[in-house]
Amino acid sequence: FDQLDFHSLKICSGELKEKIQPEILELIKQQRLNRLVEGTCFRKLNSRRRQDKFWYCRLSPNHKVLHYGDLEESPQGEVPHDSLQDKLPVADIKAVVTGKDCPHMKEKGALKQNKEVLELAFSILYDSSGQLNFIAPDKHEYCVWTDGLNALLGKDMLSDLTRNDLDTLLSMEIKLRLLDLENIQIPDAPPPIPKEPSNYDFVYDCN
Repeated sequence: FDQLDFHSLKICSGELKEKIQPEILELIKQQRLNRLVEGTCFRKLNSRRRQDKFWYCRLSPNHKVLHYGDLEESPQGEVPHDSLQDKLPVADIKAVVTGKDCPHMKEKGALKQNKEVLELAFSILYDSSGQLNFIAPDKHEYCVWTDGLNALLGKDMLSDLTRNDLDTLLSMEIKLRLLDLENIQIPDAPPPIPKEPSNYDFVYDCN
């Protein structure tokens, strides 16, 4: 940057970050909610052994209702809303809790000792004593669902996944906007693909 010294650049980057961060968080929020609309298959666990019983949960496209129900087997692809027996209006959700604060982790002592399961556990609390208990299939789904549910409740998305996504997208966007400030033209179309060589002899020339 010829016209800007390092200090000015730092101030400029900080102001850009402040301006862009809400836009990026909104983008991440929409991505999380879209994933909840697609839904996820969860495995049921008990304290003694892993059971091959499944249930599916997904958010309605208008983001107002969670549809869920038991399945005989792990599904191939999405499960339609109308095939899921139960509903929970989002407006009835009181809180989302995770880890050792989950009712199913308190009830089942053996699960509570299993660190891997504990890190994938979350629960929806509704009405006076209603609860919907989850064990996510992996850490990524855990982050997607806890972020999405918190977003539905108007709370912050606090997962490691959101932090990483935010850092990556912010960094990319700030670099692009600083390039714009320096009037570097970024072409809309990719550069042309060069012609193939007349022969490929050089590929095999190891001398």
